Amino acid sequence: MDGAEPSRIAESNDPSGPRPFIGRIGDKAFFLARSGSAPSPQWWLTGVDVKSGQPVFPAVPLLADINFPRCFINGPTELLCLSYELAATAWVVDAQSGAVLYNGPTDLRALPGPLVVKQTANYAVASAARQGVYGVGHRAETTWFVPGDGTVVGAADIDTTLATQDSTDKSDWNTTVFDVRDGRVLKPEEQDGTKLQNTVLYPGGFASVAEVDGKLTGVQFFDKTGKHLGGGIQGRPTTDRSGTLPIVARYEGDQSAVFSPDGGLLLDMPSGNKVVVGDSILLNENKSDAFPMWRQYDVNTGAKGAACDFNMGNFLGSDGTVFVFEVTNPKAGLAAKARDRNTCETLWTLPAAVDSLAHVWRVNDTLVRLSDDGTELTSLVAPS
Repeated sequence: MDGAEPSRIAESNDPSGPRPFIGRIGDKAFFLARSGSAPSPQWWLTGVDVKSGQPVFPAVPLLADINFPRCFINGPTELLCLSYELAATAWVVDAQSGAVLYNGPTDLRALPGPLVVKQTANYAVASAARQGVYGVGHRAETTWFVPGDGTVVGAADIDTTLATQDSTDKSDWNTTVFDVRDGRVLKPEEQDGTKLQNTVLYPGGFASVAEVDGKLTGVQFFDKTGKHLGGGIQGRPTTDRSGTLPIVARYEGDQSAVFSPDGGLLLDMPSGNKVVVGDSILLNENKSDAFPMWRQYDVNTGAKGAACDFNMGNFLGSDGTVFVFEVTNPKAGLAAKARDRNTCETLWTLPAAVDSLAHVWRVNDTLVRLSDDGTELTSLVAPS
């Protein structure tokens, strides 16, 4: 990657700046990079295998412009990049070899427009307001279509390819559940005339308030094919912040019920924001993001554990005893820190220069650090 300035991952402390981490396919992480300087920096698509540290393919040149492109994962084999223009250009890149499969005009847009692309699970979909959602093909064209209001909702970073969208008729509370791989709509098994409301997704399926022939039947559970697993619980389905377990918020009292993905009751506990980490579910007892207090519960027994003032919004991962968090304040002089999940004490910190480009991402089960100057990526291991 040639240029007057060093090539670097396109990290920026500007909230409106480029999104450097595009996503992952297994242990392969893909990034937007840049070289050169204004007014015509060169933008690149690059990838690295976080286990071996080897490049996935030679960096692919995109455009040379002050306006950065936006890139997406599109299935297990392709990447899609779009320029920020009214007459957009698309690049479709093979995720294994880096070969450019298509480079040319497209009706898709990275900015608001008739067909705005969104990352949903590991697929790119195109949303058309008040019309529906399209799939994206090998030449940056639309493929399958699911009618609806176009406000596609997926589940971030969990193992599901399902998504939902609401009806164009706002008086009709019906939700459509579909698979972003092929646009297949999931119809509740053997329940013609059933409408789904307040649908939430999680690995293995989804939960909805079901309306059958105009009558509400409570929260019902379905697997990832739409097969009915059971239900009838009174309340409203939610999910934990990590998106892994279905939860029903009771209509009466300050209680909620946590369920397994197949609809089995795990435990009753107070309502509030929850995060699942391994076999524990953490409840924010203070019900405040500014001053949180996360109480740990054993999912299998319901036993209470320690309560700590972690900022779970910055949670990266855990080995079972240590919680690792990203530090997002560029003035803090830290990129990450680890805390003991039982004593709540800080065990170690990862220093960074103040106002640097340092950043830490979780890629599958690997933590990857971007250097202070944005030029190097490093795999992190536990301190000895």
